[in-house]
Amino acid sequence: MLPKFYQNCFQNVLTPAQYKMLEILIMLLQFHKTVTIEKLATVFPQPIKFESRRRSIQRFLLLPELSIQYIWFPLLKRWVKNSRQSQEKQLIFAIDRTQWRGENVFVISLIEQKRAIPVYWLL
Repeated sequence: MLPKFYQNCFQNVLTPAQYKMLEILIMLLQFHKTVTIEKLATVFPQPIKFESRRRSIQRFLLLPELSIQYIWFPLLKRWVKNSRQSQEKQLIFAIDRTQWRGENVFVISLIEQKRAIPVYWLL
């Protein structure tokens, strides 16, 4: 499901119960291909009321352990380290700003094999 490095990174930051919740959410996202909390709460395999499942998912997604500093930066450091060890000698970053629903979104992305991987973003 997740690469070993991702598993290690998440297990270092999350409790076993939180990590299991993450695994279940990822599985549901892949299988049902939906990202709304209400739809995920409908299919979440927890024997409690719908509203309690929805609030549980919301609380999980607001955990400080799922912040950029704890999760995203270690993954990014690993990608940068791997790309420096490979044939590529330079890293390419893109800076973008866009307007989305009345908000300015500023994004810095690492370009990797014709894909933009968000490194940092600011609303």
